[in-house]
Amino acid sequence: MTRDEFLRDYWAYYLMLEKKFVHTLNYVSLHSDNESAFSNEYAGLIQMIGAEMDSFFKVYCGFAASENKTIAHYHPAVTGDYPGILTQEIRVRSADMTFKPFEGWNGAQPKQSLFWWLAFDNIKHSRTANKKDGCQKNALNILAGLYLLEMKYLSKIATQTGDMDIPDEKSELFSLPGWTFNYMAGNELMLQTIGDTVILGGGDASTI
Repeated sequence: MTRDEFLRDYWAYYLMLEKKFVHTLNYVSLHSDNESAFSNEYAGLIQMIGAEMDSFFKVYCGFAASENKTIAHYHPAVTGDYPGILTQEIRVRSADMTFKPFEGWNGAQPKQSLFWWLAFDNIKHSRTANKKDGCQKNALNILAGLYLLEMKYLSKIATQTGDMDIPDEKSELFSLPGWTFNYMAGNELMLQTIGDTVILGGGDASTI
């Protein structure tokens, strides 16, 4: 897959999902006090994000879209390729909040050890019986999980092709503390970023 194909077919859809989540913050502030707030809107978002993540897991792992795979198949493929996924922090740009969406993910209980994936599965099979799983915390974490997986995949594409490993349109919700980006600007000056700080080839720095 090329960078342009990824941005067109996957990243654009991610940004659409992110905008839908951000829209909910007009009504329920993003705050630990509200993490258990549940609604049909959150339940619908979790189903949409989870379905996209299920498809993208296959892309990341190299499985065919037609293959019948589950989270039990995704765990060894993803963690074997990217063990750092378990400890990578996500920062919410607009809130004093950091978290690790894949923390504790393990092969013994690949579904149960990701509370937000379990919530997605519960809602998928019985939305009315599991209405409280459609909450802000689960929606935020499953969206962050998709964001991290896609950012890592873009990094893998860039490593293979030498293309920029930063999307043309960045996430307005999330950033990655300690994440190193390497990309070539239009004037062929090599830039490196760590988190939100851009380090120019000559040693200057700015913030993105």
